[in-house]
Amino acid sequence: MKTAIKKDSEQAVKDKVNVAVLQDVNATARAKDEAFGKLYTRHNQQVRIHFLKRMRDSDVAEDLLMITFQKVHENIASYNSKAAAFSTWLYKIANNTLIDHSRKAKFEVLSLDALQGKTFKDNDGMEFQIDSGGANPQELIVQSEIKKQINDAVYSIKSVAIRELMICRYIDDLSYKEIADKLGIKSNSTLRTSVLRGKNILREKLTNLKAHTL
Repeated sequence: MKTAIKKDSEQAVKDKVNVAVLQDVNATARAKDEAFGKLYTRHNQQVRIHFLKRMRDSDVAEDLLMITFQKVHENIASYNSKAAAFSTWLYKIANNTLIDHSRKAKFEVLSLDALQGKTFKDNDGMEFQIDSGGANPQELIVQSEIKKQINDAVYSIKSVAIRELMICRYIDDLSYKEIADKLGIKSNSTLRTSVLRGKNILREKLTNLKAHTL
């Protein structure tokens, strides 16, 4: 017990050191990248498990993990080490990320499968509400138009790399492993972060479609 407490105390001190580097306006970009990498390495597994216990979907948990650490990176300047331990602050962000995900999931449309007559949650944790079962001709025309707009949104992404990822994920319906093999991406974290960026781009492009899908 004493050994575990001592280890946690030592890690907490290391967290403070790494946070201090991230908050130091004079620190080099390389030093900040290394400090953030150390924080991620120390905490990512436990945060992943935290999400898996609640979502039971590894892909969703991985996306939420990336979002959480993205928020940590963006808001590290506001963290006060005197008010709470870094791990406490981190899990607060993780829980808020989970709450935001639960609130938004049922309003987001990112899968072409949903426009082809399915209502389900795909591996990215998005909930889709378009169902062509029993749809009349006019409804089918509307769905066809939405499908076209989604295709156009995917192909209009300026970044070639992100566009290829989105085509693989949402048009070709490939798994993360299949995408990595096809595009030769070796880093799993790089792949998932890039897919997350692409999804954020699509959300912005597809905002005007939500009225058709609720």
